[in-house]
Amino acid sequence: MEVYVNGTEMTSAAAGLGMDPYDILVPTNRLVAASQPRTVPIARCECGVYGCGSTDVTIRRDGDLVHWDWSIEVPMNRGVSFSAAEYDVEVARVAADHSWETAERTAGRRVLTDMDRDRLRSHGLKPSWVANDYRDHELFRVALQIDGDYQVFVDTLWRGRGPEEVAREVCATLALPPSEWRATWQAIDPTLTKPPKIAGPSWRPARF
Repeated sequence: MEVYVNGTEMTSAAAGLGMDPYDILVPTNRLVAASQPRTVPIARCECGVYGCGSTDVTIRRDGDLVHWDWSIEVPMNRGVSFSAAEYDVEVARVAADHSWETAERTAGRRVLTDMDRDRLRSHGLKPSWVANDYRDHELFRVALQIDGDYQVFVDTLWRGRGPEEVAREVCATLALPPSEWRATWQAIDPTLTKPPKIAGPSWRPARF
């Protein structure tokens, strides 16, 4: 996701590469300006990893203006200010524009927006990423994490369906108790050799 200020693209001048829209706009639009300052990652290293190279902006609404202050790898030595009315319109437009999405990305956005995060959290699960399985694009995969101990993968077949239908099935599956899922797991901590405690009879070790 590229950011322009007065016609100049800023993310390449900062850490190098814009953030994935999932990290900025989904499930909520983190660019929305409020009176309480909010710090948001806006650029990452060209390798794609935020943390290898990073640029943040602190966004603050002040009356009729919105201020951005850069930090870490800054693209310029001063902050920038925008008309709040114009800023709000542009931020809303960006969040509503899904014309660039592939079917995979649309399904991912819907899953990240609609999944019951509180229910997952009650089982110690936190969503990590969503995408097609790189080995089989007929499988849509949700990756979740249990602390620093396990990764859990839940796969759903596309079966020629559209992204909205696939996303509904994924969210319905994730709303079930984890013991009822067909899932695979991988230990992050190499000392862990048994499945997570929440695993059901259909859980299997992941194979890469």
